[in-house]
Amino acid sequence: MGYELKEYHHDIKKEDLIKDLCQVSKKLNEKYISMSLYAKFGKYSVMSYRRIFGSWENALIEAGLKSKRDNNEFNKIDDKAIISDIKRVALELDKQSISTQDYKDYGNYSIQTVLKRFCSWRNACNLAKLKPTNYKIVSDEDLFNEIIRLWELKGSQPTTTDIRQQKSIYSLNTYARHFGGFRNALSEFIKYVNADEKTISNYIRNNNKNIANKSKEKVLIDEKQSIKHKTPREINLRLRYKVLLRDNFKCRICGASPSNDSSIKLHIDHIIPWSKGGETTIENLQTLCSKCNLGKSDIS
Repeated sequence: MGYELKEYHHDIKKEDLIKDLCQVSKKLNEKYISMSLYAKFGKYSVMSYRRIFGSWENALIEAGLKSKRDNNEFNKIDDKAIISDIKRVALELDKQSISTQDYKDYGNYSIQTVLKRFCSWRNACNLAKLKPTNYKIVSDEDLFNEIIRLWELKGSQPTTTDIRQQKSIYSLNTYARHFGGFRNALSEFIKYVNADEKTISNYIRNNNKNIANKSKEKVLIDEKQSIKHKTPREINLRLRYKVLLRDNFKCRICGASPSNDSSIKLHIDHIIPWSKGGETTIENLQTLCSKCNLGKSDIS
């Protein structure tokens, strides 16, 4: 007789889950039921609720219960209970260190609860005697670059849904650690981009005022061509975004866009080549797909 993997039963009905959740609420006389409380007194697994409703919070909402803890309920949670639950997840996953995503998937408390109680995930792991998760050092500019990539890929402003669908190489927690949330990350990104516009305007204005004073003007020289440049050759993050936004994230020659075809790669190109005296200004830059940019190079 051969061995077979037992079929996982998906026949639990929403109505049954809601009914049991309400019964636990009535039994405990609590309007907010945490995952840990339900795991102790409920009939079904917490994972069944997550699978069917998408999240524990959604399940509470559909059951007509409170979906958020208030301060009194939060203060009832024992530190030892949270640390014990982190240890349980590590033991079940057979890991010496677990990530916030691991705990989000299998823990009985929310990540927000853990962070609010222990200030950081690293502190909580230390108290649970687990090895700290090795976070990659990510800069604000790394995150801004990723926002541009997502914006380019989608053709419009990225959302938290895009992050949850793992379209971003960074998690929502990463954006939250840097900026307090993805919405804040977008706000800081826009400030970052707009600040450069003012800087460029001031530079042009000041340059015009001081045009007679050549000794004070900062000049960049191309050694091969001996051409004097007022701007660097490298196209920075802010300027790249502005050019993409102006050109609607499409190739200005053929109209190709990553939002329609993910294989399309967009480049920012100098209209008047840098080697021929062209400056790195928004007026002298254009968005081209890799094919059109290569074709332009062949013609040149």
